[in-house]
Amino acid sequence: MIKKANANLIKIVDILNDGDYHDGETIGKKLKMTRSAVWKAIKKLEGYQIAIDSVKGKGYALLQPLILLEASKIKHHLVNEKLDIAIFESIDSTNDYLKAFKNSQAIKICLAEQQTRGKARLGREWYSPFGENIYFSCLYPFQKDVSELAGLSLVTSLAVLKTFKEIGVKEKLFVKWPNDILCDNKKLSGSLIEIQAETHGVSSAIIGIGMNVNMIQDDAQISQAWTSVQKILGCYVDRNEVCAKLINHLIAYWQQFDAQGFAPFIEEWMASDCLMQQAITLNNLDKKIKGKVVGINEQGHLLLKLTDGSVRAFSSGDTTIAKRVG
Repeated sequence: MIKKANANLIKIVDILNDGDYHDGETIGKKLKMTRSAVWKAIKKLEGYQIAIDSVKGKGYALLQPLILLEASKIKHHLVNEKLDIAIFESIDSTNDYLKAFKNSQAIKICLAEQQTRGKARLGREWYSPFGENIYFSCLYPFQKDVSELAGLSLVTSLAVLKTFKEIGVKEKLFVKWPNDILCDNKKLSGSLIEIQAETHGVSSAIIGIGMNVNMIQDDAQISQAWTSVQKILGCYVDRNEVCAKLINHLIAYWQQFDAQGFAPFIEEWMASDCLMQQAITLNNLDKKIKGKVVGINEQGHLLLKLTDGSVRAFSSGDTTIAKRVG
């Protein structure tokens, strides 16, 4: 089910975000809403697992900071303020939403406060609690043949890495082939790229990115070690500002990739590669291949030195460090 962003819900959250108590009647007068409509909005937030304290005679108060996404706030910080940005309160998948525009030759961006069927690589689900993280997808038209888009996931990861560094996450931050960002060996971000059919010399890609921003509660639905920006920095982060930085970096990196291919990014990747010179196991097409990572090539393929001494390039797969070296 798709629920578009609700302006009144955003305004109510803005009022409550000072941490004080506000009664329904006062909120209603400020926003020209009925007391009943305010109560329904509060119940909706509680349904999204937002912690709200309700005290008779005092009103409602947020127990944790919450700033919802707004296109105007994001666009204010963009290099290109005319980008098409759609924001949803709840959606099944931001990637799936953009598939309806597969024939578009314009950049389109979709963000959501919550995904009910968020997608990750290899058919996995991306856990997407309401209002905590960034669930982002972009339909981007490349002036390239589909075969020339190898390396796109790595370029995307580098742009995400640069975004994290710009907001203050700098220590123990690495990329992990082909699409993960790790901090202190815990997952901070991942991406899923779905290539659309080539038309008129343009190959469109839907690039989905999940970034752990304000998620702090452990959840049984996440099966791997993870962290978030708030956990690392110790403070709440406005996702609107992060989104703007992310979009600016992504567009710049994709434009360079479109014009020059992956080769100019190899050195930048190698500088932050957590797998370099590590013994790993690569799960590739139902096969487990063991070897030592010796780099990447100009297509962004992983170079693996096998046990027989030969070096092979792999374009896809899932990597696990078997034995850390150094």
